[in-house]
Amino acid sequence: MPLEFFAGCVGGCAGLIVGHPLDTLKVHLQNDNAKNPKYKGSVDLVRTLVVKEGLRGIYKGISSPLLGVAAINAIVFGVQGGTRKKFEDQNSLFSHFIAGAAAGFLQSFVCSPMELAKTRLQVSEPNLSLTKCIRNIYESEGFRGLYRGLNMTFAREVPSFAAYFVTYEYLTRSVGQSNVSTSMMIFAGGSAGMAAWIVTYPADVIKTRIQLDGFNSKPKYLNAMDCLRKSIAAEGYGFLTRGLAPTLIRAFPTNAAIFTVVTWTIRFFESVSLPQRVHKSKYFVDNMMYNSMQKPEII
Repeated sequence: MPLEFFAGCVGGCAGLIVGHPLDTLKVHLQNDNAKNPKYKGSVDLVRTLVVKEGLRGIYKGISSPLLGVAAINAIVFGVQGGTRKKFEDQNSLFSHFIAGAAAGFLQSFVCSPMELAKTRLQVSEPNLSLTKCIRNIYESEGFRGLYRGLNMTFAREVPSFAAYFVTYEYLTRSVGQSNVSTSMMIFAGGSAGMAAWIVTYPADVIKTRIQLDGFNSKPKYLNAMDCLRKSIAAEGYGFLTRGLAPTLIRAFPTNAAIFTVVTWTIRFFESVSLPQRVHKSKYFVDNMMYNSMQKPEII
């Protein structure tokens, strides 16, 4: 399991670098007002951010997930791998489903405050640092404020990771190969990421609005249900899928990178350690045979 934790760290960093710009677009679009939008669409949003802040604009807020991504992906892949081993049939799709749900639940405790800071940094002025953002949240809302949106994080992450690992496992098994090719890892990983978002995207929209509520403005929502009711009344049900397109576009390369890097990291370290294990095992067997030959017979 320690290898799965390490592989998750490496894979998570790779996925973050690939996907963060599109995550920035998602947050801006989710928080935009349908009746009086700031942006005409994704292309206009990118143009506005790049003109105003340069390429740094689309990587705003990356410091927060970069600090937490190692912990999050270590938890996800470590817990998922460890939980599956508790099942009698650890390779069944059911074990992947339950293990994924457990991983999603536990990593939410790290993910929620990290995403709170990331989300606020993405829509803030350029001079707001991560440290200042966290301090502002703590000073105005206390420790509890750092976990604003935790319930909606649970609502997103538990079904999301259940679907995530089941989809990847199902697709890689469908080719009937014992050793999955890199191209299949890319396809299955990207598809798994898209499936996970499709299942839980409405919950993510509510989470974003709850986490941004009261940031540079007067709070509008009492809780998640109040946010849902007021948003539907003001904008219709369409707001629940706002920003889905860039999210799915981002999900494919991000999760393709994560699964591919995780799998190859595990393969690399297993290939390095295998000859050592074989050598030690051979030495042990040879030594035992030698000792047994030296023992005098008992008459």
